[in-house]
Amino acid sequence: KMSQSILFRMKRFAVAPALMFALLSFAAQAEYEAGVHYFELSTPIAVSGDGIEVTEYFSYGCNHCYQFEPILAAWVKTLPEDVIFNRTPAMWNQGYTLLAQTYYTLLAMDLLETMHLEVFNAIHLKRQDIRSPQAMADYLAKVGVDPLAFVKVFNSFGVQSSLRQADARGRAYRATGVPTIIVHGKYRIETASAGSTQGMLKVAEYLIDLERQ
Repeated sequence: KMSQSILFRMKRFAVAPALMFALLSFAAQAEYEAGVHYFELSTPIAVSGDGIEVTEYFSYGCNHCYQFEPILAAWVKTLPEDVIFNRTPAMWNQGYTLLAQTYYTLLAMDLLETMHLEVFNAIHLKRQDIRSPQAMADYLAKVGVDPLAFVKVFNSFGVQSSLRQADARGRAYRATGVPTIIVHGKYRIETASAGSTQGMLKVAEYLIDLERQ
């Protein structure tokens, strides 16, 4: 009887590591909860299909987006090859719409990489008044953008089409503020639910892994 009792205790403790691993795995899976840390979109948005898509919903006019930009830029550099990062500008008012149109103009001109931070800095660091298309063109001319080319692309059909698509996506996001992160057209992460902008990136990493599985 004694040997059976010892054997039982040995078996019981032998199971413990496996049980502990299962509990830890469950805890990791339950770390972020839908409806608490992130939200599932009622209508998923089409994505490119070339990888897992991560989108920042933002505006150049948003100070929180400006503060988030260096953190986000550093994070984007660490993303694996199967993750595609892009942006959708918010268009909640006339000022935000102008800035969204600027974003798509610079994208179409292949100048976004060099001018993205420049537009942010103009508004939040240099305090430039660029609240009209002409003022925007004049300012960008000072930092090397051809103003005539800018105005032409700014008013082009292609940019107008991009704006309409961005407006539709923004409505589907149902976000209450910016910056917001959208993962693969399915999940919305906001600073309020994630706790911070850094928290948003942690939740995004969790959802990327979820999609990969």
